[in-house]
Amino acid sequence: MTSRPLSNIQELPVSIQAPVSQFALKLLENLGDNIKAIFVYGSGAGVNYKPGVSNVNIAVIVAKLDFEVLKQVSFLVKGGRRHKIAPPLFLTKEYVLNSLDVFPIEFSEIKAQHKTIFGEDFFAGLDIPLKDVRLLCEQQIKGKLLHLRQAYLDIGANPYMLKNFVSRTFSDLIPVFRQLIHLKGQVPCEKKEEMLCQLAKIFSLDQQALTEHHFQNFLNQLEVLARHMDSL
Repeated sequence: MTSRPLSNIQELPVSIQAPVSQFALKLLENLGDNIKAIFVYGSGAGVNYKPGVSNVNIAVIVAKLDFEVLKQVSFLVKGGRRHKIAPPLFLTKEYVLNSLDVFPIEFSEIKAQHKTIFGEDFFAGLDIPLKDVRLLCEQQIKGKLLHLRQAYLDIGANPYMLKNFVSRTFSDLIPVFRQLIHLKGQVPCEKKEEMLCQLAKIFSLDQQALTEHHFQNFLNQLEVLARHMDSL
């Protein structure tokens, strides 16, 4: 059992400091020295967190990961959900290092926005190949285009359903938008609204058309991005 204390808790949004501390300490109580590091990542580690709305995402690096590890902490998930803490992402260092080409966007997002609350900052030193990021960004943009066109043929002109579909697609693409800015050699703005403005300027997009969730306008902007991907 480790006795090392938590760190950087004061850097989290005030409303989640206590529940995250309690959750992390319970993880340590149940898994002990098998836990090598615990991170808060995503909006809970940045300026876009919205109390009561945003989920709190936690990643846990363990030395050994098998079904017994999951069983040991499964009972904690229900309590965490009361505080919008999502089921933790359990990883080993080996899994991350061997999966950088499979999940380059996901691990890039964690690297860019996380707080280490226990152990060493493993994610800070990750070297994620840009070619893998670019390929997955292209797959995501062009894949969403296909799904949007197919959805329109399936849904028809129902404005409510189309807007909901666009809204979900837009949310899914936020990490991709950030990585596209990285690929152009710039650091994405931390605030989402400023980041979208930055994206629009870099790729000559109509920001209002991209964000208003109107189906045809959103489709047109993704088509512009798809053409940029061919020369990125």
